[in-house]
Amino acid sequence: MSTQTLTKKVIAYVTKKDELMVFTHTEFPEAGVQVPAGTVEESEEPSEAVLREIYEESGVKGVRIIELLGIYEYNMAPDRDEIQERYVYHLELTEPTPSTWRYWEMHSSTSKNSIAFDFYWVRLDGSDLGLAGGQGYFLSKLVQKIKII
Repeated sequence: MSTQTLTKKVIAYVTKKDELMVFTHTEFPEAGVQVPAGTVEESEEPSEAVLREIYEESGVKGVRIIELLGIYEYNMAPDRDEIQERYVYHLELTEPTPSTWRYWEMHSSTSKNSIAFDFYWVRLDGSDLGLAGGQGYFLSKLVQKIKII
């Protein structure tokens, strides 16, 4: 019998034409390349959570949800005793952003201090782009949907 908790999470694939918005942790590059993601709060719908997480982590408000690409479970063991039920959304940028920018997340669930993230855009090529923590799970599906390469 498993003692692992089930936590709802959202993952945001924000695109600008054939590019994906990604970031690295400024002070912790070993965390790898990631996309905005986070926990769905109690009484919050995943579609609301994904928009909140994008803004909290990147400062970007100008996005619109295209679709829910899918849901999958990800086991966080051995790092955490948790199964994540991940809702992966494709969103499209609706306002210009710089090609690179630094943003400080002020509402981190893991730290009382702000966390700096360095954002940039990478071209979607059909691979998982080496995204950390299994975040690239639905990237091939995204590429098929937006018909690039």
